[in-house]
Amino acid sequence: MSPLQIENLRRRLLAPESLVTGPEIHEDYAHDATDHTGTPECLLIAETTDDVVAALKFCHRERIPVTPRGTGTGLSGGCVASPGALLLSTEKLKSIEIDPTLKVAFCGPGDITKELQDAALAHGLAYPPDPASYEECSMGGNIAENAGGLRCKRFGVTRDYVIGLEAVLMDGSLIRTGVLNKNRGFSLGDVIVGSEGTLAVVTRIAVRLIDQPGPGDTILVAFKRQRDAAQTVTDITRAGIIPSVMEFLDGDAAACANEYEKTEGLDEAAALLLLETSDIDRELQTERIKQICEKNDCSYLRTESDAERADNLWKVRRNMTYAAKDQAELRISEDVAVPNSQFPLLVEFVSELNRRSGLRINSYGHAGDGNLHVNFMAPKDTPEAREETERHIRTLMQKTIELGGTLSGEHGIGLAKRPYLSLEFDSHTLRAMHNVKSVFDPNNLLNSDKIFPTEK
Repeated sequence: MSPLQIENLRRRLLAPESLVTGPEIHEDYAHDATDHTGTPECLLIAETTDDVVAALKFCHRERIPVTPRGTGTGLSGGCVASPGALLLSTEKLKSIEIDPTLKVAFCGPGDITKELQDAALAHGLAYPPDPASYEECSMGGNIAENAGGLRCKRFGVTRDYVIGLEAVLMDGSLIRTGVLNKNRGFSLGDVIVGSEGTLAVVTRIAVRLIDQPGPGDTILVAFKRQRDAAQTVTDITRAGIIPSVMEFLDGDAAACANEYEKTEGLDEAAALLLLETSDIDRELQTERIKQICEKNDCSYLRTESDAERADNLWKVRRNMTYAAKDQAELRISEDVAVPNSQFPLLVEFVSELNRRSGLRINSYGHAGDGNLHVNFMAPKDTPEAREETERHIRTLMQKTIELGGTLSGEHGIGLAKRPYLSLEFDSHTLRAMHNVKSVFDPNNLLNSDKIFPTEK
């Protein structure tokens, strides 16, 4: 953007100082939670929806690319500034309103997921999607990536709760969907959710809430053989049991978490399961799960009904990201998903990668829906370590597709997985995706370098 363009845009904003340029842009805005970087020439921290409309309308006319951004916790490079782009942050667009009668919440894209959950809880209601970064990720980012979380098997993901969106198209047009538009019409909201900021910039969100579920039991189970843990996941699913949460950690991930913060029962575990039973038939479900774990030769099993003690057990899972960052200079995290029946094969494949690699490779994730997060870690960030990491990531993606899976369970494609998109989608499907993109953004200005490896 030229100095003249910058000044012209400033005059259109509620607060001219919200447009930041050059060295005044904090380095946090140059990356997300990956190591992908892109230093923006200009950063707009929008104060209002009108700011978003004005900025997109201006950039559309001037043919300036725009990259939308929330709080920057994403794991695919999806909000890293495109070359020459205006980085448009929606972090200040916050306003939570709860309608307890209709069991609906209205919020802004900048509202933090936990803030929404807490506001709903004050009315005895719940917003179930529960990303591991729920204390810092924003609702706008959750919409962009269709975030899941620990409770997704029983309660579903972000898309299952969105009932209305207000969003701004690249030409500055403001659209409303679902309950935010009295004339419901075509379900555009379903197209926008999970589109990774490539179709529109969300400025207002309506989600449905549910009655706050009752407490379940937390169960921590360790196994001396990883295949026994993976088989337990399959057996629980086949038995028709749907826990509120069912998380898997392989032996190396368990060791990594234990090195970060010591937890009883983790020493020498080849794999862990962390489960939270449903509040429906709680005692029966807990007993049935324990029986399945014991049948599969678990080496340690602990059940907690007390909320505070149970929360200490969940630190094992929620600490994983911090543990990995603490123990490796180079750490790249990928998420893939396979049908539940293929989950044992996928976790064994990752363990085999770890055994024959010079890297430290471990896995953990939402076992209930086959979503596995894989960490590739090296003590030093060297060209050799990066080359080996890239080679193993491609192998992981190929194996995932071979097992009937998908490249991303919840992190999105962004920059990180663009090179692998053709492994999953044929040319006709990719063309259809491009066609949808061109309807919303014919000049390909909005997050233009994300998802698709090349312009078709």
